Order: sequence, then C-alpha cells, then structure tokens
Amino acid sequence: MRTDQTTVATRKEPFVHYEREYFFRLLWLFPLAFCFHLAEEAPGFPEWVSEVLGGELSARAFYRNNAGYMLLLLGLTVWASRARSPRSIAALFFWVSGQLLWNALFHVYTQHRFRSYSPGYFTAIFVYLPVYSYLTYLGLRERFLAWRFLPVCFVGGALGMAFTAWAGLYHLGPIPIERWW
Repeated sequence: MRTDQTTVATRKEPFVHYEREYFFRLLWLFPLAFCFHLAEEAPGFPEWVSEVLGGELSARAFYRNNAGYMLLLLGLTVWASRARSPRSIAALFFWVSGQLLWNALFHVYTQHRFRSYSPGYFTAIFVYLPVYSYLTYLGLRERFLAWRFLPVCFVGGALGMAFTAWAGLYHLGPIPIERWW
C-alpha cells in the first residue's frame, strides 16, 4: 500500500516542481487574460454602459483607461517576476484581485441583473476566474503569497473595482441605484 502511495506522489511531483519553478513566469497569464478580456469587451462595452447601466463611457475613454490598467498590470508583473519579493507579489495580487476577480464578478452580476449580455462576460468566467484562482492557489501553496494578505486583496480589490465603476461609468456623480438593485 505504501508503495502505491509513493508512486502516485512521485508521478505528481514533476508537475508540482514545474509550478514551483515557473510560478514567476506563470504570472504573465494575468496580462494575457486581460488581453483576451479586452478583445471581447471592446466592441460593445461603451454602448452597453450607456444603454443598460445608465452611465456614460466613450470609446476613447474606454481605450485610455484600459491602456492605463494594462500598463500598471505589466509594471506590477515585471516587478513581481523579477524581484520575487513578498512586497512585489502582494502588490500584483492586490491589483489583480480588483482587475480580474471583482471585474469577473461585476460581469456575472450585471449579466444576471440586467438580463443583457455584458461585454466581457465569457472571458470573465472562462479566463479571468480560472487564471486568478489557479495563480492564487499556487501563490498560497508555495508561500509566495501570505494567507493573511488574501482578505486585504479581497476587500481592497472590491473597493478598487467599485471606485473604478463609479469614476469610469458615472464620473463620480450619482449612481442610479434603482437600476442596480
């Protein structure tokens, strides 16, 4: 019986070793996921914001904002993959908690609430959530990311996403709460 368990553990070990060794390369899945998400979102998101959410977002503002988000994501990914420090990894995960996790939840909620295709919905579910979950799991398992920091990421990401939606879609003005609830 022990031999079988050892054999199974040995077969799994090469992949675990690969994940541990290449974790900092796998972080590049975050910007790649963002690229796929933008490709789905870009054609219709500004119009959808106006027609469905009652906000205002021009195509120019959409592209400008997302270029800034991409630059920040790339900067944080470069820093984390090169420095490999707890601070750089924490900063990256703090950012992607809002950009990937809470953005995905935004798309799921708005798709359900407004019964209208939320541009970005499919990549949010099939790319953002798996990439975020997998890399968070690896970061925690390999102790690159501290467990105690996860609630900070969760709350900070939620607040960041809420502020981004308020500032980007409603320009810090009144939010039509009756639409959202």
